[in-house]
Amino acid sequence: KRHQGATWIMKPVGRSQGTGIFLVSKLAQVQQWRPSTSWKPPPANRDLEDEEQKEGPELYVVQKYVDEPLTIGGKKFDIRLYVLVTGYQPLTIYMHRGGFCR
Repeated sequence: KRHQGATWIMKPVGRSQGTGIFLVSKLAQVQQWRPSTSWKPPPANRDLEDEEQKEGPELYVVQKYVDEPLTIGGKKFDIRLYVLVTGYQPLTIYMHRGGFCR
């Protein structure tokens, strides 16, 4: 689905605290940024050594950026809830009481 004028946030997998995150608004920006590499995945029947696994391209998660987030007292927050969905018809969800807000 196309989102004209949307801003997207790119987050590297396996990093934390905002390290390596950046925003894009056009696919051309991602194509220009994308590191050129000749890396190709190995054949499926071959195991990789630890060092070889590190040579592949870095993975990223891409999400639509929320331009005007909900705030409490002018500060952004997030809520962590842990749920287990065991069925859809009927919908059956178990929620852990240990979620938190930060």
